[in-house]
Amino acid sequence: MSDLVVQPVSTRRQRKEFLELPWQLYRGDPNWIPPLRDHQKEMVGYHPHPFWDRNRIQTFLAYRGGRACGRIAAILNYDHIERFDELRGFFGFFECTDDREAAHGLLGAVSDWFARQGISKLRGPTNPSVNYEWGLLLDGFDSPPTFMMTYNPPYYAELLESYGFRKAQDMYAFWGHVSLLPKVQARYTAVAEQIIERMGVRLRPMDRSRFFEDVKTFLSIYNRSMSSCWNFVPMSVREIEHTAGGLRHLMVPELAIAAEIDGRVVGATFGLPDYNPRIRQIDGRLLPFGFIRLLRKRRQIKRIRILAANVLPEYLLQGLGLVLMHGIVPMATEWGFEEAEFSWVLESNALSRGSLEKGGAKISKTYRIYDLDREPAGRGEGETRGRGDLLRVPESAAAVAGKSTVGGELQIRPVESRRDLERFLAVPAHIYADDPQWVPPLLLDQKEFLDRRKHPFYLHGEATQFIALRGGVPRGRILVSDDPQLNAQQATNLGCFGMFECDDDPQMAAGLLDAAAQWLRARGRAAIRGPIDYSLNYPSGLLVAGFHTPPRIMGNHNPQYYAALLEGWGLAKVKDLYSWWFVDPRDMAARWGPLAERIQRRGKIIVRPFRKKDFQAEVRRCMLVYNSAMENNWGFVELTEAEFRYAANRLAHLGDPNLVFLAEVEGEPVGFSITLPDINEAIQPLGGRLFPYGLPWNLVRFLWRKRHIKTARMVVLVVRQQYRRRGIAEMLIYHTLQYGKNQVGFTGAELGWTLEDNEAVNRTIEAVGGKRYKVYRIYEKELMGGPGRS
Repeated sequence: MSDLVVQPVSTRRQRKEFLELPWQLYRGDPNWIPPLRDHQKEMVGYHPHPFWDRNRIQTFLAYRGGRACGRIAAILNYDHIERFDELRGFFGFFECTDDREAAHGLLGAVSDWFARQGISKLRGPTNPSVNYEWGLLLDGFDSPPTFMMTYNPPYYAELLESYGFRKAQDMYAFWGHVSLLPKVQARYTAVAEQIIERMGVRLRPMDRSRFFEDVKTFLSIYNRSMSSCWNFVPMSVREIEHTAGGLRHLMVPELAIAAEIDGRVVGATFGLPDYNPRIRQIDGRLLPFGFIRLLRKRRQIKRIRILAANVLPEYLLQGLGLVLMHGIVPMATEWGFEEAEFSWVLESNALSRGSLEKGGAKISKTYRIYDLDREPAGRGEGETRGRGDLLRVPESAAAVAGKSTVGGELQIRPVESRRDLERFLAVPAHIYADDPQWVPPLLLDQKEFLDRRKHPFYLHGEATQFIALRGGVPRGRILVSDDPQLNAQQATNLGCFGMFECDDDPQMAAGLLDAAAQWLRARGRAAIRGPIDYSLNYPSGLLVAGFHTPPRIMGNHNPQYYAALLEGWGLAKVKDLYSWWFVDPRDMAARWGPLAERIQRRGKIIVRPFRKKDFQAEVRRCMLVYNSAMENNWGFVELTEAEFRYAANRLAHLGDPNLVFLAEVEGEPVGFSITLPDINEAIQPLGGRLFPYGLPWNLVRFLWRKRHIKTARMVVLVVRQQYRRRGIAEMLIYHTLQYGKNQVGFTGAELGWTLEDNEAVNRTIEAVGGKRYKVYRIYEKELMGGPGRS
């Protein structure tokens, strides 16, 4: 029996093991260069780094006989998913002994981690993305890597390929010696000088007096010039600033050359001395004196790595790359370098490869990026894909169900006591123990939501909860509700179920749904619909696509197998709900600004923020617009004044009144929107408790994290029927994103949800830059005969 164990890294001790494993594996390898220890902590997400502002990572360790023998990281790169409209996960920081079982265990852990989020395609190794260290070394093992390039044993390729990974792209490192320069200069100097004269190019080194600004300019050129490069995702503004700060002491101004035309930087190249021999000497430790040893007497370093020679796309075919090389070569010669590495260059970049080969440079190392493209379980016929979507949504998810069996007697019982309620609320913690996207709801909020003395739903409706126990342990739950107002307004005869949570156990799911159905039949209802918590005015829908991102504030999340449990009981789709993501608010604001002004002038439309000083009157205006605008929507039930004010008072504590906008025509309110900072960002690590053990530590963490929220959710966007198609919805979105980006600093926003057949609204959202990124499903079933039978 194998003694291999693969575990997610969760403790401080495991983090230390993860970081120190390479020192064990490469002991005695003369070509290995240790990573800079503090930098490695940032790159794997153990210390803050801007890349992890919105991307996610989960690290894993493999143990053999109780000793760590391998490591890997699963990297969820939202920027890649949005840019390439592709659900793909990444792996990186892979290290392993020559042990196929251990390697496969690590890769399997990454695959499973992504599978739980609906992602089946993998790529790597990336540490953590294309803008940092990436690629597996395939040849060139006879010499150490240059600064910021990867290194690994030869057997790593076999470990990956035996798991099923195949080549996606190769990259090359080109090597050249100073002896090649006279021949290169003789061939290209005259051509470069002609280009400089013809285009009015000015070459200059980096300006020492404005070093930081110049580094940011160079990195911005890098972002734009690489936009069409395979797999490339631009660095965020914060990444650029952070990287500029990190390079501040490493870069040599004379080895960074800018090309200017009419005072505008249109191209840049820079090289770094190869610090790797010195990093080996200090064993990756910059403190207390390693930093001094790294940087002193840099002119003794005889090898340079040319990291980039980037030109803006509009100047790409005009010879400016040659001009940049013409500028940096004399500087490198004067410095005293004897060798140069140009790395990396994609095999598909024929232009750069050809130029280097003509100059006499030789390929010294080859690196490979691997892909694993497997179709996810349960996919096949019946898939749908909308315009501009990130999603593939199976019409039926029954094939995704697992077959797990949980031992012990099953008991379904109503929640009747405080202890029952505590067990009801505790169920999700078990279900989502290893789900990286789950956000534990605040238990205080959940209790208030279910409290019939506090929640105004109970002034006109009724509800109860059931809990499922296996062997006396709570493993499932359901809420069932009956709203006479819904049935009167929609001419239906149904009740709703919600707050459904359950093990992957069809018998348990059926028992919970049977209990809900029996409760509704006893009240004379003929159908059941859900998941809906009371009504569509509250959290609703089962997530069926978009598992790779966490739920935003007031949004639902669930395991993929839930759909199979519901469909296995006989529930069928009745409606899908879409949530939308705005990838880059800056682009949308710039594109729609002039149009919004024209719409406002032409239609005499005023869009203004919520007047907090006139709170009660503003709430009433919004309520009248909301109920009027939504009255013809499928499944809608009018909010009572008590419910609307209850919701308004809660939102007032969560949101910013400047993110509530009202649209008026000749003083009459005709539409409004409400956008909330995504509080889920702040509460995710709190475990649902603000006062654990009666102490306020989590409350302090929450208040601190709340100040650093980077995303938002537009929870309401309504326009009265007679004022639609006049640009009002677009203007509300425009003003929201403009304020959110410029004043609050949001990097993205969700609008959710909309009905799948609301073509007018969905087209509007697409037109202003929204991408459909989550789909929620509402199910329904007629109730006739015995429990659980239709």
